[in-house]
Amino acid sequence: MQAVVLAGGRGTRLRSRTGDLPKSLVNVGGRPLLEHQILLAKQHGIESILILVNHAAEQIVEFCNQRENWGIDVLCVNDGVPRGTAGAVLSVLDLLDDDFLTIYGDTMLDIDLTRFKCFHEKHKAAAATVFTHPNDHPHDSDLIETSEDGMVTAFYPYPHDPGCYYPNKVSAALYYIRRQALFRWRAAVTPLDFGKDLFPEMLRAGMKIRSYNSPEYIKDAGTPARLDKVCADFESGRIARASLTSPQKAVFLDRDGCINVDYGHIDRPERFELIEGAAAAIACLNRAEYRAIVVTNQPVVARGNCSARDLRMIHNKMETELGRFGAFVDAIYFCPHHPDRGFIGEVEELKIRCECRKPSTGLINEAVEAFNIDRSQSWVIGDSSTDIALAKRSGIRSILVETGAGGLDSKYHVTPDYTVSDLLEAAKFILTVHPPLINSASDLISQVKPGDVCFVGGLSRSGKSFLSSAIAEVLRGRGFQTEIVALDRWIRSVADREPKVVGRSNLDEIRGVLSRLVGVRSRETHELPFHDKLRRISRPRSERITISPETVLVVEGTVALWLSDVVLGGRAHTFFVDIDEEVRMSRVAREYLRQGMDWGAAASIYRSRQQDETPIVLASRAHAKHCVQLRAIELTEAVQ
Repeated sequence: MQAVVLAGGRGTRLRSRTGDLPKSLVNVGGRPLLEHQILLAKQHGIESILILVNHAAEQIVEFCNQRENWGIDVLCVNDGVPRGTAGAVLSVLDLLDDDFLTIYGDTMLDIDLTRFKCFHEKHKAAAATVFTHPNDHPHDSDLIETSEDGMVTAFYPYPHDPGCYYPNKVSAALYYIRRQALFRWRAAVTPLDFGKDLFPEMLRAGMKIRSYNSPEYIKDAGTPARLDKVCADFESGRIARASLTSPQKAVFLDRDGCINVDYGHIDRPERFELIEGAAAAIACLNRAEYRAIVVTNQPVVARGNCSARDLRMIHNKMETELGRFGAFVDAIYFCPHHPDRGFIGEVEELKIRCECRKPSTGLINEAVEAFNIDRSQSWVIGDSSTDIALAKRSGIRSILVETGAGGLDSKYHVTPDYTVSDLLEAAKFILTVHPPLINSASDLISQVKPGDVCFVGGLSRSGKSFLSSAIAEVLRGRGFQTEIVALDRWIRSVADREPKVVGRSNLDEIRGVLSRLVGVRSRETHELPFHDKLRRISRPRSERITISPETVLVVEGTVALWLSDVVLGGRAHTFFVDIDEEVRMSRVAREYLRQGMDWGAAASIYRSRQQDETPIVLASRAHAKHCVQLRAIELTEAVQ
């Protein structure tokens, strides 16, 4: 493959930095920008490069000679007068390969060009493949609209109609083009620009242009401020980390109830409303270099409530609204199917059982492949048990947010790794709370060996499940098979409960189950119950765990430390979790409020627990080898 570098610009805006140098020779990280581009092309097997020069052309020719053309075929061609980006390429049509890559000379990029080329070659029907990506300022960017299969349907140059919603899909000035598609414009009047002139003309002529959407780094370095940003990103390693040749970390986001208010089936843009703080959360993840990827079931399409175009407009509104806060999502994956029939206006071909409807893992698998995602560095955030089941099936850590369904749907009897109030707190947890929590857990369990048992006790809503999940995460990272046994599973149905904390759960049954789990002599599968919080009933035999003699059990619950005597021989490791009482009180109240109680009922439960639960649980602290005080300010709104 051949690359064409458009390096003829005068660089007037960079004159204060470059002096008489052409802007393609501006320094980035100790190397001219043009050299970064050529070395990247060579790295990906491109050995023929055509550099179109104009202003200070002799300096670029001399620079290439000094580098001995980097050992590849480099030809500099002076295209005479300024012709615009497309006009410059058209002027050298006879020198072009059948397919060629076009790079703008003032862009800094680190793209997996091999992946980009394979995508272009796979879709041979397209006259051109345009590299697109989202950014944090779509309101002043040239945008592209595509169909569901990735074909470009419209170009929207800046400025935009403030009353319209647009996809956050920005043309990044990087294209693979088929030479044959340019013939009819050989004699076109110049100057002629690709994005503003030629590509829209191609669409009007019925030619196909495909979008290749990627989060990789490509930025214009054509002004002093932009150059400073590019240089800072290069020095920090951000540019190299963004290349899809490197594994990426991602946050998979549910949509309804997590990003936007869940008003039931959202069937038109007017019903889409961002949850307060959601845009700020996604912006934080963007800045921290997480790929923000929406994975959502949208059965409204199969049910006939809205068309694929309607759904696209809803997502355009989401991207436009996020963009107003400087936030963006890197991709949106949705399942339009629905297996149940009987709806008026339903779409017959979409009434199927598929692999993309969550909790099936098809959407995440597709994203992992497309973005080279490292599951071990990634997260799933959602408001329903479907999202948590998806995370478990995908082998990715989960965070349940208490907006939307708040996990109370109980459709799947699964337990999240962590629970927080909303998406903003989830972002804070990932970025500021989780790293030190993991470090603390790592120190606490340095003596744990295969087959040991960790008991984590403490008052309700004090952070026991956070510490337990962190312990399990560290142990799995060390290669230990680990299972969390949450004692809340054994909470009795409300009609069967006895007074005081020891009567709310079936302690005899818990002790019997733990004795069996601790005593396994071979790999065994056991069934555990599940407590439905919303309905306040117990569901027996709801989830299976498989353990072996080497499995480390993490037993977590208010009465966990009273049960540590089931483990003999020094294999028990005991922890008591404590937290500021005002924080805990607010968390207890919030838990009952989200279950539908009013403030008076929630406060009454808190007071009664102070009488019958707190003294008993605090007494169990004497059984703990480690007392863990969760005081960090970041945890005040994030600890379960």
